[in-house]
Amino acid sequence: EIDDLEVIYKTDLETVKAVNGINLKIRKGETCGLVGETGAGKTTTALSILRLLPENTGRIAGGDIKFKGKSLLDMSPEEMRNVRGNSISMVFQDPMSALNPVYTVGDQIGEAIKLHNPQLAKEEVEKRVEEMLELVGIVASRKNDYPHQFSGGMKQRVLLAQALLGIPKILILDEPTAGLDPKERISIRNYIAELSKDKIILFATHVVSDIECIADKVLLLKSGEIIATGTPVELIESMAGKVGEITCTLDEVGELQKEYKIGNIRQRKNGLALRVVGDELPEEAVKVGDNIDLEDVYLYYFE
Repeated sequence: EIDDLEVIYKTDLETVKAVNGINLKIRKGETCGLVGETGAGKTTTALSILRLLPENTGRIAGGDIKFKGKSLLDMSPEEMRNVRGNSISMVFQDPMSALNPVYTVGDQIGEAIKLHNPQLAKEEVEKRVEEMLELVGIVASRKNDYPHQFSGGMKQRVLLAQALLGIPKILILDEPTAGLDPKERISIRNYIAELSKDKIILFATHVVSDIECIADKVLLLKSGEIIATGTPVELIESMAGKVGEITCTLDEVGELQKEYKIGNIRQRKNGLALRVVGDELPEEAVKVGDNIDLEDVYLYYFE
């Protein structure tokens, strides 16, 4: 539970309120999509939960963050380390910055396993490494490969394997599909959907299609503030009458962009079908009813 969270970043030049009054409550088995543009405050919110803000520049200036009714902000450093290791895990945005290129994937997972279970024998650690790789859909024989030998999606799966070692109750994902191709993106998204059955998932992203089918609730974050929230269906229903399509030529697209928020453009037999979003639509636009999606919601609030 997050209550009125405020986070300030301070540099030599300025003080910026990166998060301003965020409120959020998520229960076991729920997936929450935290959606916003770069710099909206998604990563700052995630780091605040784990108390991992940069020590010299970032600080929580107000509010509270509670897990099972207990304030994380009141915990000692030792208590917080225990929470990070066992109750709350985070998969960071860039796999290559989180994986050491000079060690094999198996060695890195093994080291994480020994942190959780220092008494385990070497054979047991090896067995657990193989189990964790297979859990996230990577064949055990790849344990001797190095990170650069893995695709982007496989690197994310390795990070998920590490994050799941402590059997966390909360899993925080910061742009987990960034840089992945469409097939890998779908694969990671489907795997996350499976994980959510017995956990809390906080999924921070600017790609709304990643959370459209798996999120129980969505928060739209802009300049550190929540500007809209609801289930995907509620947000989609709120767009009734605000989405239209226009059949036009390529030359006309440029003119329309000057006045309206433009979404997808698709080629049709009779011309280009242009998606338009806004409180007021062009007279020639045909209002869209049944096939509004979260992309339209994102375009309405952010573009």
